Amino acid sequence: MISLSAGSLTVRYTKLRDRLSHTIGIVQGDVFWPLLESVEGTEQEPWPPSPPMQQMVEESFAPGASPVLLGVGLSGNGHWSTAIETQREQLLKFDIACKNSKSASSFGSEYRVMAQAEQDKPSGTIAMQLETTLGAVKIELGASMGQIYFCGEKQTIRISPHSDPESLRTHRWCYEVFVP
Repeated sequence: MISLSAGSLTVRYTKLRDRLSHTIGIVQGDVFWPLLESVEGTEQEPWPPSPPMQQMVEESFAPGASPVLLGVGLSGNGHWSTAIETQREQLLKFDIACKNSKSASSFGSEYRVMAQAEQDKPSGTIAMQLETTLGAVKIELGASMGQIYFCGEKQTIRISPHSDPESLRTHRWCYEVFVP
C-alpha cells in the first residue's frame, strides 16, 4: 500500500488484479474512514471507468517539500499518468492525463460514494458528510479542470475532461478533495 495524507484527509492505493485501486478517506487515530472508492475496470476493458494505474511512487522535489504521488499505467490504446499532491492542509489535488492512439469511448475518474452526498448545481462542487465515532466530518470535491457529475441513484461521482474522447491527443482533468 502507498498513501498520501493532507492532515486527516488520506488517499490509499492498493493492488487490485493488474492495477492499483484507491480509496480516499479520513484518518482519526488508528481508524481509516473510507469516503470515496475508485471504480476500477478489468483487463478486458480498453477504456476503464478510472485510470488504470500500474505503478505508483512517492517523490519529494525539494528538501522539506510535501511529497507527491506519481503514477503511470497502460490500458487499451491509452497511456495514463497521474500526480497527487497536497496543496494545503486538508486538500488533495489529483491531476490526471491520458494520451490515446485510437478513438476512445470515454475518459475520467469514477468513484463509489461511501457517505451522504449532494451536488451544488451552480458551483458543481459535491459536498459529502461522513459520520465517524468522533462526529460528522464535511468533505468537498470539485473539478478545477473538466466536469464533475454526481449520480445520486448509483451513488457515484464521475470527473471527466472537457475534450472529445474520439480525438487523438492528451486528455487532462484535475480535481480536489478537501475539508472546508
